[in-house]
Amino acid sequence: MKALILAAGLGTRLRPLTDSKPKSLVGVNGTPILFKQIDNLVKNGIEDITVVAGYKYQLLQDVLKESYPFVKVIVNYDYDKTNNMYSAYLAKEFFLNKKFLLMNADVFYDEVIIQELLLEKYENAIVVEKGLYNDENMKVTCVDNKIVGISKIIDEQDAFGVSIDVYKISEKGSQIFFEKVIEYIENRKDLNQWTEIALNEVFKEINFMPCLLKGRWIEIDNHDDLGRAEILFND
Repeated sequence: MKALILAAGLGTRLRPLTDSKPKSLVGVNGTPILFKQIDNLVKNGIEDITVVAGYKYQLLQDVLKESYPFVKVIVNYDYDKTNNMYSAYLAKEFFLNKKFLLMNADVFYDEVIIQELLLEKYENAIVVEKGLYNDENMKVTCVDNKIVGISKIIDEQDAFGVSIDVYKISEKGSQIFFEKVIEYIENRKDLNQWTEIALNEVFKEINFMPCLLKGRWIEIDNHDDLGRAEILFND
């Protein structure tokens, strides 16, 4: 199993912390968000890890070389005018036709979440907190335990729950996913889209299941989120 972590964003809502470092290196009780994700993967036997860096990429490369020398880094030099679909696109040659885990580098979560997601019953899956609804996160809709949509603008009555931005994609799923990504990036020249835009089209061809959340998680976009994370993970 491989893992792809998208970590190119500017993290403007965490300034001034992100004036000197990328958002993924902001610490929760002293542990950088990215370090927690990498540790979660390694503890579950995954060391084939690639990070797509962007903002402050030199610092991220240096830190990873020192602390996790086995982690590969791809640089999105256009981080300030693209979105995370483009970051995924840059990694296509390493992940096309390969099963892998995909995640954004701003989510702090428990190791058990990866343990659950790696179970064989989940071939293509999204980790979902069932019953949660908020404006900030991606919501999912399900029919017969299959995910049929993912978006921030799904109505509450239609939402099954909230995605925590951690995905499992099969070999066949990765083929279709990157086909959709290439269509947006190369054919439409649309570099400023979320990966979920491509996933919505993948759902029409591949069955994705919700992997029900086990453990704690929080997406860290701003200082309020960071404060909540330090309380939630104060152990």
